[in-house]
Amino acid sequence: MSSDMIPGRPLRAYTEDNVHLDMSTETIVGHKKNYFKGWSCGAGVENIYVDMDGKIFVASCRVGGEIGHIDSHLNVPENWITCTREVCSCGADLFVPKVKSVDFKSLLQKTELRDKTAKRAEAETPEGMEFVAMERVFDSHTPQVYWEIGRFCNYDCSYCWPFIHNKTDPHKTFKRLINGTMMIEEKFIRGRKAHFVISGGEPTLNPALMDWVKFIYSLGHHVSMHSNGSRLPKYYRELIHYTDFNLSVHFEFYKADKLLKVIEAITDEKAKNGNHGVGHFEVKLMMKPGTTLEALEFERKMKEIPHFTELCTWAIVPIRDGNKGDLIAEGYTESDFELFGDRA
Repeated sequence: MSSDMIPGRPLRAYTEDNVHLDMSTETIVGHKKNYFKGWSCGAGVENIYVDMDGKIFVASCRVGGEIGHIDSHLNVPENWITCTREVCSCGADLFVPKVKSVDFKSLLQKTELRDKTAKRAEAETPEGMEFVAMERVFDSHTPQVYWEIGRFCNYDCSYCWPFIHNKTDPHKTFKRLINGTMMIEEKFIRGRKAHFVISGGEPTLNPALMDWVKFIYSLGHHVSMHSNGSRLPKYYRELIHYTDFNLSVHFEFYKADKLLKVIEAITDEKAKNGNHGVGHFEVKLMMKPGTTLEALEFERKMKEIPHFTELCTWAIVPIRDGNKGDLIAEGYTESDFELFGDRA
């Protein structure tokens, strides 16, 4: 993690005057700063995306088309693409470096390893700011592999995109995951350090997940992953040693007491190791309209866990309706919107 990274704010956006603001993905989406049509994006050069079926694209937006498959081939493009989408809706795609025009590429001091230092914005929110470049703060100069390893999920959240979860898809075997990883290592990573982002479905339900993550980690790569936290606490105590971990609280299906024990176990593992040799831990409370009090009560109990507020970050985030594209769900109050964003 970058020494100047603010926990919970992994994205840095720049104005034309070289002023930067660090934000969470929720802040960027909530303030509608994720519209990049016509921008130049490093997808395909700085990032690739593997979908649930093993198909490989430059990014989850699929701009630029399919470039390979984990079972057969990978053709990596040489140049950045021009964004043709109105909205950059995926958090992992937001992490891909992007500029309004190539003239602003020099502002990407992390991606381009520039010595120049941008001036930090005095503002805490992007309201009224016009950005011309964006990059992730950590491991910015390393290639990113965003990998959704399957659709299988034990939840069926009403707001989740229908095509990314089910209870029927078979899990990918350890052999397939390893073979795909080694092809990506040869064709895309090419001896560099990379940042792997692993998602699903629910990735921890794949029996091969733990061993695969350990293998990626053994190659010297940075790993981040998402989960609904439905495995037992012991599982996550081990996992946090190999990956940054983003746990999403889905109030339609969660069991509050069980999930609090998971959060407590991960926090305790970080604390007993002095927060060394363990990944960053963030909890996102996926707050549907009308569940404000439930979310705030869970947040209160979570903050009572010893060391949680010292070692972890969290956010209360709005739901984007997967059945209606990328729009924030209707029904939030003005006070609800004040809760969204950084809570660390």
